[in-house]
Amino acid sequence: MDQVKRLQKLMARLRSKNGCPWDKKQTHQTLKPYLIEEAHELLDAIDSKNPADLREELGDLLLQVIFHSQLAGEKKRFNFNDVAETISNKLVRRHPHVFGKASRKMDNILKKWEELKKEEKPERQSALDGLPKSLPALLKAQRMQDKVSRHGFLPQSTQETFKPIEDEWKQFQNAKKKKNRKEMETHLGEMIFRLTWLAHLEKFNAETALSQTNREFEKQFQKWEKQTNPKNKLISSKKKINS
Repeated sequence: MDQVKRLQKLMARLRSKNGCPWDKKQTHQTLKPYLIEEAHELLDAIDSKNPADLREELGDLLLQVIFHSQLAGEKKRFNFNDVAETISNKLVRRHPHVFGKASRKMDNILKKWEELKKEEKPERQSALDGLPKSLPALLKAQRMQDKVSRHGFLPQSTQETFKPIEDEWKQFQNAKKKKNRKEMETHLGEMIFRLTWLAHLEKFNAETALSQTNREFEKQFQKWEKQTNPKNKLISSKKKINS
């Protein structure tokens, strides 16, 4: 049996009269936290570079798509086949350089991509329209910068980016002297944004870079814990980490 069809049938069974009480209670809204959790678990699996973990987490994420499609199908809105058809049509439509005769140059591909998106969503007036409001701040900064970079809105060289960062740092220090926390927060945000832009210019992913630093910090702290607290007792909050 086709495994996708099997999964659909299993989901329908879980939602049936004699199915699972928990699954029968779920709605699109109640499933939102699980969708977010599964997406993050998939990211962890990608970082682990373990094929078995990656396969399992891809399955968990696919289940969320099947689940939402089942809910919609029960209300005669759409089903999983409609979802697959929609994305297939979009892939063909947005890749005229593959499925048509459009230019295969990268600059032309990106420009055409944006033009096609505008045709599909004529109500969008800005290049930034359509970005999810719920995106985490760092990821949203990256996505915004990626879009505006095609319009030359931000500095286009690494050197040009240094000065705004230095200026924001000076203004942060001045705000600190004045004990103006609102200004401090504003300039801190500006520095983080500019550092994210610096990563973009140097073709790094700021999220990936920060994740790597987080992992290293976690290792360092856990090593410090073992050295400071070999018997695994509760660590006093008065102790300080020597970084």
